[in-house]
Amino acid sequence: MTAVFINSFILFFVTIDTIGNLPFFLSLTEEAKVKQRNQIAVKSVIIAFFIMITFAYAGRYLLDAIEVSLDSLKIAGGIILMILAIDILFEKRKVRREKRVEEALDEKNFDEITVFPIAFPFIAGPSALTTIILLIGNYSINTEFQIPVILALIAALLVSLILMVGASFIVKFIPKQILHATARVMAFILAALATQFISMALKLALISNYLFKTAKTSDSRVFALKDCVNGIGTTTALTGFLEYFFGK
Repeated sequence: MTAVFINSFILFFVTIDTIGNLPFFLSLTEEAKVKQRNQIAVKSVIIAFFIMITFAYAGRYLLDAIEVSLDSLKIAGGIILMILAIDILFEKRKVRREKRVEEALDEKNFDEITVFPIAFPFIAGPSALTTIILLIGNYSINTEFQIPVILALIAALLVSLILMVGASFIVKFIPKQILHATARVMAFILAALATQFISMALKLALISNYLFKTAKTSDSRVFALKDCVNGIGTTTALTGFLEYFFGK
């Protein structure tokens, strides 16, 4: 479970991209007093949490209703995360956020900007929402592994809250070059994790397709393997696959 927590935390931290959002958060709240800015930060994090949790479970039911498989979701999600990583590396995402900030500044209302654009889409953006659907869906069979995923989300949001509360200090005393370099390193890690999502989904799809075409459905081991393929991971699925054909 520790590995699930760490991997999930990295994914949430990168996709939420609070470090990259700090200058925009300060721009939106520059006229607010310190206490008011902190209140905006707390409210936006809470709203973002409920948006992401709701989207994680409601989104899964929607996917089931339209018969989209978890493997398809992983591949699509991996592609989206890869695009996000490329956007961060080449600073394309920065341009879009600057445009949103300009639009929000035209009609500045602190209650409104708490929800949009801070809670959504700066914190609970498309990439973060895709990530939580992937992670929660990945453990739809072994639901106990959803607990470290949710704890990782809470931890990532708490880090985001701390960074937003200390935004003035961070931007003032830490050079922008370091912030940009950190964001790009995290984007590179995100690209690697996105590749892993895609490769894992392709491996599991190939294994499950071959297995269920050739195995006898009456064999109880097939159902165990189905759980492996749908809910655990490549290593477990491969182990079960080998045990089925060369088993004890």
